[in-house]
Amino acid sequence: MQAKIYSQLDNPVSRLHLLAVLGCVVLGFLLRFYGFWAGESFYIFAINDEVSAFRVAMQFLAGEEKALYLGQPNFSEGHAPGPAWTLFWLGLLKLGGGVVNNALFYVALLNSLVVFLIYVFARQLLTPGYALLSCFLFAVSSWPVYYSLGLWNPVPLAFLSVLLFISLWRVTQTDNSHAIFWVCLLSALLPQFHMIGVFYYPAILLVLYLSPCRLSRGWLVAGIFAGLAVYVPYLIGDMQHNWENLRQILSGDRDFSFSALKVISGPATVLSNHPGHRFGHGLEGLFEFGDQWFGSRVILIGINVVSMVLALAIVLRFSIYFFSLLKSHWKSPALMFREYPAYSFVGILLFLPLLLFVFTGQNYSTRYAILIFPLLFVLPAFYIELAGKSKLKKLYISSLPFMSLFSIYLLFAFFTHMSQRIEGDTYFISSFKKMESVRTKIKQHAGNDVGVVLVIDNYITQAPEHLRISAIATANYLAVYERYIERSKTGKQKKYILRYEKDSVVDTSAVAYRDNGIVIYSP
Repeated sequence: MQAKIYSQLDNPVSRLHLLAVLGCVVLGFLLRFYGFWAGESFYIFAINDEVSAFRVAMQFLAGEEKALYLGQPNFSEGHAPGPAWTLFWLGLLKLGGGVVNNALFYVALLNSLVVFLIYVFARQLLTPGYALLSCFLFAVSSWPVYYSLGLWNPVPLAFLSVLLFISLWRVTQTDNSHAIFWVCLLSALLPQFHMIGVFYYPAILLVLYLSPCRLSRGWLVAGIFAGLAVYVPYLIGDMQHNWENLRQILSGDRDFSFSALKVISGPATVLSNHPGHRFGHGLEGLFEFGDQWFGSRVILIGINVVSMVLALAIVLRFSIYFFSLLKSHWKSPALMFREYPAYSFVGILLFLPLLLFVFTGQNYSTRYAILIFPLLFVLPAFYIELAGKSKLKKLYISSLPFMSLFSIYLLFAFFTHMSQRIEGDTYFISSFKKMESVRTKIKQHAGNDVGVVLVIDNYITQAPEHLRISAIATANYLAVYERYIERSKTGKQKKYILRYEKDSVVDTSAVAYRDNGIVIYSP
């Protein structure tokens, strides 16, 4: 009976296989939707970047010159080229009827589609059963769900990269494939969302060079022109400003940081259940979470350690095999690509950009790995194929059901924990939904046609990190509305101040907002 089920799961046209794919997509959507609904798509360390993107989007609509060619993401001392990320932001805002919180729902929906696209990509490289495994793991794993939410510029990278890798693979397997057009265009778009995309250009070119298939010259030329057209606004805009942005980028800090070596641990972290810095810097938040939701921090940390060991085993096994292939085919890498296309494709695109990044000496963050999510989630299938009869492989296979259930529970617990923080009095958490609630109450208190400003003073600049981040984000969010959306016609302006409730004794009539352990009042 068990063998029959496995056989049907490995048959791409069987009803069970198709239902399993649908189940993965639905489960992936439910987890992402819960993160949007309960956790309000909130990142403590990203919210100010998200508000900055909101500001740039409004500046773009207002026709401000720099917003038409510069993107919101910072890069070195300048900004990433624009305006693709800004247009993406505006498109989601339009879908959401002009409400940022509604736009966040469409982000979750888009990244639920990525679950299916991961299956499409994995089917090109793996057997149907293994492709199903990749799809399932991507649907329920902690990091892909966590990075499926929010209006933060790295978040769309998984969607763009899976389309890029699907297209690139087709180019390497079919003569004169039209998909080369999309390879060029998608490659050009990546740096406008995050400059990490630049590091993948050499790997893409190497894959195309080693490919046994002929390129369609017509579609290649069309793709190159389309890619260049994406940068016309930036080139014109920066040239008119004496290449100010380009000069700032080139003048950035060149000091080497050993954090660049996190390229070694980054891929394994993504494949594990390790929650990283989601609770803030330090271990206090993680310990509190473990004690509350797992009975003891020891249980949470213990399972995380096992998960990390297994994830490292997956990455190391593929690394050893890929570099052994490279060693035996170093005189004929094209032959290696023909004989081992899937391993070569994934290995080149996975390792070459990471090695190039090390030479920059810059910090490597887990969010940079969003771009290689499609590659990382075919590695478990490769591991099962390559690990032989090792005891670690047996442990991995036997632990898969438990680790998957643990990941689902971890996500449910994390987003519920975040929901409790958002509603509680311990933290003031500035999700977009919360900031809009604060803004509405301040405007009601100020009165009709009166401009408002939330003052950031020494109290906030010296406050604990979580309050400082949230207060600055709220002040900036309010400023965007006041300047670009709800301008005061009378020119009147009212100032407001934010304090911990315990640090503020003010007349009730002066209070515009009192909740979540804070008071916002007019002095």
